[in-house]
Amino acid sequence: MSAARKLAIELPPFVANIFRTLHMERYKAFLVGGSLRDALLGKAPADWDIATDARPEVVMRLFPGAMGAGGTGAIYGTVAFPDLGQVEVTTFRRESAYRDGRHPGVVVFGTDIEEDLRRRDFTVNAMAWDPQNGEIIDPTGGLVDLEAGVLRAVGEAEARFAEDALRLLRLVRLAVQLSFTIEVETWEAAGQTASLVDRLSRERVRDELVKMLSCRDGAAGLWMLVELGILFQILPELRGSDRLLQGKRGAPSLLEHLIDTVDRCPAETELRLAALLHDVGKLSTGTVRADGRVTFHGHEVESAELACRALERLRFSREQITCITALVRQHMVPGPPQAGTLRRWLGKYGAAWVRHLLALWDADAGGSVSEGWQAELERILSEEKVLRRQDLAVDGHDLMRELKLHPGPLVGRLLEDLFAYVLADPAANRREVLLLRAQEILRNEDRKNREKGPSCGNDVSKQ
Repeated sequence: MSAARKLAIELPPFVANIFRTLHMERYKAFLVGGSLRDALLGKAPADWDIATDARPEVVMRLFPGAMGAGGTGAIYGTVAFPDLGQVEVTTFRRESAYRDGRHPGVVVFGTDIEEDLRRRDFTVNAMAWDPQNGEIIDPTGGLVDLEAGVLRAVGEAEARFAEDALRLLRLVRLAVQLSFTIEVETWEAAGQTASLVDRLSRERVRDELVKMLSCRDGAAGLWMLVELGILFQILPELRGSDRLLQGKRGAPSLLEHLIDTVDRCPAETELRLAALLHDVGKLSTGTVRADGRVTFHGHEVESAELACRALERLRFSREQITCITALVRQHMVPGPPQAGTLRRWLGKYGAAWVRHLLALWDADAGGSVSEGWQAELERILSEEKVLRRQDLAVDGHDLMRELKLHPGPLVGRLLEDLFAYVLADPAANRREVLLLRAQEILRNEDRKNREKGPSCGNDVSKQ
């Protein structure tokens, strides 16, 4: 074996127990992948990857509660430990043909760690550590590349990307996550195989995009995806943004502005996705005025709709989609601070969302435009209770009983109106005040309907 040097790694007790159990049963077991790479870089591994010659069924027998990762992982040799957290045990595998740029056509388990390492993606991930003697096994020169800060594909780069196109996205993500450069042949091969990204499941694309945007230099990753021809494949809503000129200082094209906005945002996924998509509606809303100026009236609404479409396609959760599209919809600074507006946002989305919105305003403008709003937000949070609709002093049953209303949409509309009323004046959140306000709303609607004439419907108070 190609043992380059020895290393001492302090393992969590549950990981040490997995190694101990496998060794007691006379199986080989090594620490591999990103966990070893991070340990060599002096970082605490976020998860633990173990390679072994024990078959998946053996691993699951030795460790009750272990199961195939992702439900089908055992087919590919990977066993997860849900009760222990981020740890996976994978059986050594040998080279085999990949049928679709995602999965091997036939899974062939192996018995040799070096053979397993030579089929991995990048040299810095193709090392193994033997906990029994501390030796590092490095058949592809990963230690040299790790010390040089270089990402290099194992063997023939095009073949590695053709085996699993997710490696194209992982290459970019690792480059920004580790602040590494990409070796020339690996980069060129990535560009030549970029179209293979279309084969990937939307969930796998989403997960890599999220990981990349959570890196401090996520914006640099977006530019790499642009250069490789990948960004417009995974987010076709951005096509044409590189040609739409805006005349903004330092960011002449819409694409440059969007990525600059991402760069100015904290490395929080939902905020950065909103930043990337916040102006995408400009591609379809631009109009030229008589004086030659271009305006984008209503682009925030169109941007929110396009963002929703993109996020649904990438299988984001409904909660995430609601949060991100609301940020996009509200990214235009509405003027001087408004306490009622802040209270409404706090009640509907929460304080973290409001802070994200103010950060988006500043990132979009390239400067601090939210100071007044920030001060008013802090005042509300320190002096007032954040109100939600369920905090109203009346509910639907109260309205139906006291105002003689039947169940229906009218009750919901009244509650929304009363909530807006209380957000503007929290002191008004008293039962008697709100019932009087509801009666006033009904009288006003009744009067408006009567002024429109009989054809406009019945008396709303009787609905």
